Amino acid sequence: MGTQARVVVLPQEQEPLRVEEINLPDPGPTQVIVKQFASGICHSQLHQMHRPRRGPVILGHESTGVVLKAGSEVSHVKEGDMVLVTWVRRDSANAKERPVRATVEVSDGTATTGEGVFTWADHTLADQQYVVKGDLDLDSMVTARYKIDQIKGRAILEFEA
Repeated sequence: MGTQARVVVLPQEQEPLRVEEINLPDPGPTQVIVKQFASGICHSQLHQMHRPRRGPVILGHESTGVVLKAGSEVSHVKEGDMVLVTWVRRDSANAKERPVRATVEVSDGTATTGEGVFTWADHTLADQQYVVKGDLDLDSMVTARYKIDQIKGRAILEFEA
């Protein structure tokens, strides 16, 4: 059974962004569903918004949240873990397979992601290679601004309230 999500969709044509309610599929073997607390907005999304697209896109490539569901082969995070979702692969040097790119159905077709992940949503579907476990037991309200430094697949955070 899937997970209901609200996502921000960038249409194929030069039209305003829109919010849609969709059903995320259950995670595949190497994917997780993350309930997001906060998502970053990066200048690169502005570039994506102003260039031609082949179809609708769901933007965003950095967020914090908690794992709701994990695929059968996910080994470094579990349901309930605080995580960061990022466009940077967690451990690309030792990865045996390429990450599975998330795609979802929206009202005007299949939406792709700009960086392999999407975070302009209240829930996201991401390959485990784009998910980094946070070490700290944090109040979700404190995760609005952060910097990520990935060292050996672990996250170090700086927070500003």
